[in-house]
Amino acid sequence: MNSSEHNKTLSSEQFNAVLMSFIHDIKNSLLMSLNGLDILYNVLETSQPEQKDNISSIQYELHRINNSLVQLLSLYKMETHLFSIHADQYNLYDFLDELIINNTLTRTKQNFSIKMECDEDIEWFFDKDLIGTIINSTINNSIRYADKKIKLSAVVENNFLKIIVEDDGKGFPKKMFVQPDSLETAINMHSGSTGLGLYFAEQIANIHKNKDKSGSTVIDNESQLGGGRFTLLLP
Repeated sequence: MNSSEHNKTLSSEQFNAVLMSFIHDIKNSLLMSLNGLDILYNVLETSQPEQKDNISSIQYELHRINNSLVQLLSLYKMETHLFSIHADQYNLYDFLDELIINNTLTRTKQNFSIKMECDEDIEWFFDKDLIGTIINSTINNSIRYADKKIKLSAVVENNFLKIIVEDDGKGFPKKMFVQPDSLETAINMHSGSTGLGLYFAEQIANIHKNKDKSGSTVIDNESQLGGGRFTLLLP
């Protein structure tokens, strides 16, 4: 092998393809691990109930990693113009109920309640995986900062579907109300903190379109429970 062959580097396109392949492999491994933990959790629920909290904590962290990988892949595809949504019609009551049932962090919180308000006949078109990632991440954040209550609701107003997550915590800090308009502004290199979650949610909402209308997100501290409120609007 000559030196030119030895020093040959990947093109940016090849590197991106390799990176995406690695991320997909990691996601597949995570999903297999989560499926195995679900089985283990069900076994321990009766045989060793004292271990349930440990399993739930592991499940929660793996779900966080998986959600982050979904966001990373989606943001990469947006930046490289490879992104597309796969919208279908879903029943909102079933969709939200499934998110609550599958949320592992709720199992570890004592004296904690999630209330759902949604008419059983609401049907809407959206990308279930992407919207599920947004709402599940929002629920997880609310559980972390809420006191004892979260309310998850959905309603149709002015030809928009509104999915709302609100809690009884201290609300969003003022710095969160500055909506990042790019990946650069979403990342604070000095503090190490990022607004990628909100940026991702806004971008995913925005690509859900119906004629001349686009989706959006809103955060405020006007929760009926006294804390923060996240609203996702889909046309």
